[in-house]
Amino acid sequence: MGLTFQEFKFVLQLIVDILVVWFLIYSLLRILSNNNRTIQIIKGALVVLLVKGLSVFFNLTAVGYIIDIFLNWGVVLIIVIFQPEIREMLEKVGKSGTRMNTLSSLQCEEMIEAVVDACEIMSKQKTGAIITIQQTQDLQEYIQSGINMGSEVSTELLCTIFKYGTPMHDGAVIIQGNKIACAAAYFPPTTKDLPSKYGARHRAAVGISEISDSITIVVSEETGAISIAVSGILKKYTPSALKNYLLSTMIFEETSQPNNFLDSVIKTANNFTTRSRKQEVVDERIKPIKVIDNYSKGAD
Repeated sequence: MGLTFQEFKFVLQLIVDILVVWFLIYSLLRILSNNNRTIQIIKGALVVLLVKGLSVFFNLTAVGYIIDIFLNWGVVLIIVIFQPEIREMLEKVGKSGTRMNTLSSLQCEEMIEAVVDACEIMSKQKTGAIITIQQTQDLQEYIQSGINMGSEVSTELLCTIFKYGTPMHDGAVIIQGNKIACAAAYFPPTTKDLPSKYGARHRAAVGISEISDSITIVVSEETGAISIAVSGILKKYTPSALKNYLLSTMIFEETSQPNNFLDSVIKTANNFTTRSRKQEVVDERIKPIKVIDNYSKGAD
């Protein structure tokens, strides 16, 4: 028995409705999984809703009244608090939707080689540096704060940029693909308490890692130690360990991307829950930030 036109229209509407909701949930999970600041805001909103539920259950009139005022202005607060994320989503909608990193494995490996060699040289010379490699989240807002370049990544150019006394040495280099998008960029510093031995570069590196999925490499001006800031966590690496990390993160993971939309949703959800657990572990520590030293171990 065939479907009538009205029945067919209803089924089609139902399918489209489900797909749109699925896409919205997927997009939300991607934003949350790549932004630790947003995760903390969501946790705060859940606490407010929990307090609202308790006020109703225990008949706490005053508390309920205050929460109601807060919830009545919730839409305005969401727009204000999530303004950067909302702007980012709208910018992505207006773009072609191509991947940020369209490099081949060979090009990516050459870029990594140049970055690692530069970091090793600057480490021996105790030249301070901060290099951010863009991943899936656009860093155009921070690129505009620096000096536009558009040059291919090379060891010599990176060492020249960060040489003390040059106009661009005080700030961050942002790499898009195999190009240096800008130099002398400035990032919002982290609000966490770093040990006193870490200076402005390390605070900026941790800060940008908290609000994006970028990989930020820092060379200490005092000790020459090489560190990586990812997801609000700072770790020290030897040059060989740095190279292995970048290769495994930027090349090996690229070859194991999910094959379909369902796999993407599942992977994003897993990343979100895993990252949330990691953040909770860090917050429960006595120290406000987890600093892992692989430098002295010589770990590859």
